[in-house]
Amino acid sequence: MANDAKRLDSRISHSGWFGGVVFSAMIMLLVSIGVTEEFGWLTAVVLGAVFSAAGLFLWMFPGSRFFVLAFANSLALYASAFFFLGIANFPHAHGWAFGVAYLLPIYFFLAGVWRHRNSIHEMSDQEEFQNAKLSGRGILWLLPIVGLAGLTFVVPELSLDRDGTSALLIAAMAAIAVFVLLDSRQICLFLIETGLLFDLLFARMGRLFRPAFAFFTLYSFIVIVFAMIFRIMDRLSGNASFTIDGLPGAISFSDSLYFSLITMSTVGYGDITPAGEAIRAVAAIEVLLGILLMLFGFAEIIRYARDPDAEGKTDT
Repeated sequence: MANDAKRLDSRISHSGWFGGVVFSAMIMLLVSIGVTEEFGWLTAVVLGAVFSAAGLFLWMFPGSRFFVLAFANSLALYASAFFFLGIANFPHAHGWAFGVAYLLPIYFFLAGVWRHRNSIHEMSDQEEFQNAKLSGRGILWLLPIVGLAGLTFVVPELSLDRDGTSALLIAAMAAIAVFVLLDSRQICLFLIETGLLFDLLFARMGRLFRPAFAFFTLYSFIVIVFAMIFRIMDRLSGNASFTIDGLPGAISFSDSLYFSLITMSTVGYGDITPAGEAIRAVAAIEVLLGILLMLFGFAEIIRYARDPDAEGKTDT
């Protein structure tokens, strides 16, 4: 409990406002480039909305450093869902309609948050809220939004013209914006609570750094050792020991590392395959070692997470 109580100690002040906005914008830059067909004004609209929304929101509610991550993640999820549904169900809408429809829920949410900012501050400062666990009741506001978004799948069946499709897109997002406005207080508290949980998650992950580093050190050591074995066996063999892209050939140093890694992880893409019996036997041994290392390695990491003081002790 003492460690849990410290999760608010790392709150960012307004001096970290710019960094939070830039981080959110970088996340959304990746999303905006991915969801739009080309660089243009729509990409600029997405980024502009992020800068303005994140700037105002993080200024009103400076939370923990991971609250920024929660907010950026929410914007990214919203953008991905919006453009997926927009492209699938409103493919003939005007470009300007996409821009307007995208901005409506964001700024309606900010308007609602601004209206309830005092009560949100009071609620988020209560110890009961800080100790609360994220529950299903905290995301009930998603149900009407998801339901309305699901109804948009009937739009392609309506055979509307471009203007009609654009108008329906804006109307649908306006309705979602109204739901967001009405539930803005609950959504904001949900984001703040998510940020607190991110604090706890990353604090616990930080305690696992040493055992995880030891695990990956041993993992990489085995990968390198077997890569060298594959390389040496291939060079000593009179015939091609591997097929690369379906053709027999010599394996290079980078190929041997790559093959050892995908063998150890049991992925096996099939672009490089062993052709000789001896190579197959060695690959099988590496697979078994990889499985055993995964089982015992994760078991030790979990054991360390539960009781760090038991490091180096043996079971009786």
